[in-house]
Amino acid sequence: MVAYKSSAVASFVKSPKPECRAVLVYGPDAGLVAERASELAQIFARQGEGQTEIVRLDDRDLGEDPARLEVELRTAPMFASQSVVRVTAGAKLDVPSLKALLATESDNPLIVEAGNLRPDSGLRRLFESHKSAAALPCYGDERALSGLIDAELAEAGLSIDRETRDYLMTRLGADQALSRSEVVKLALYAQGGRSVSHDDVEAIVGDAAETALENFVYATSGGDAKAALSELQRLAAAGTDRAAAISALGRHFTQLHRVASAQTGGGSLEQIMKSLKPRPHFKRAPLFQAHCKRWGATRLARALPLIQEAVRRTRRSPELEAAFAERLVLTLTSRI
Repeated sequence: MVAYKSSAVASFVKSPKPECRAVLVYGPDAGLVAERASELAQIFARQGEGQTEIVRLDDRDLGEDPARLEVELRTAPMFASQSVVRVTAGAKLDVPSLKALLATESDNPLIVEAGNLRPDSGLRRLFESHKSAAALPCYGDERALSGLIDAELAEAGLSIDRETRDYLMTRLGADQALSRSEVVKLALYAQGGRSVSHDDVEAIVGDAAETALENFVYATSGGDAKAALSELQRLAAAGTDRAAAISALGRHFTQLHRVASAQTGGGSLEQIMKSLKPRPHFKRAPLFQAHCKRWGATRLARALPLIQEAVRRTRRSPELEAAFAERLVLTLTSRI
């Protein structure tokens, strides 16, 4: 991966708040938020003396131990001189508790990662007004995406003409981290040549939203709640609503159930999969088979009504679709 500092992070480094030890990084592009949070973590690490430990927390950690964030901020790590604490904003991270934590100086710097926040958001107002904190908005644009493409391909010794770059940009989504992984994959595919062609892009770069949707459903059926929720957030940032994601989950679990049920009747797993329409991508086939075996027909049959109920609820109350989708993911992943 090419290591270059975004202009937003570079501006933060020159911020008039040199004493800043807590940063809110927010925006609609979950991948861009994660990348800039990672850059900031490295900046804090270089500012410290000796080794730095990166601590990642989310709602599950705070739900298990409400005092976990304070402990991590106030405690020196055992095998490093300091920690940089990265926490994902969620239901368990409340503004009053954060305000109390920021009231006294902590031993370790804090980075809070959040989605798109309104100007009147309590979280934004806290970090924007606090003397030892800062808020860093992340909004991607075409120039940033173009620069990402040029930097990654140049690192691989490849060039790309303007027309091909424009076509590549239409194939990439709004999520910067996902777009970067697609460009890296493209560079590996085109290795050995001097430039990237239109055919190279057509052959190797998939639709980013479709890729994220597949990642989401397979993470859910694989029992990885953290990855599934992350992909769900990326889909929302790229413009795919949660209702569509839940519907995709329903199709995926229906196919799993169909194959698992047929196999119970004595059929060959591989032959049954070949009859599916659409058939799972060949790269996903081993994972699909593994998830069929782990769930089994009985548990899959019990999961389908849960998904159908979530679909009905999102249709009745679309303003709550995010909560319904996240609850469904946590319910399903806890059952495998």
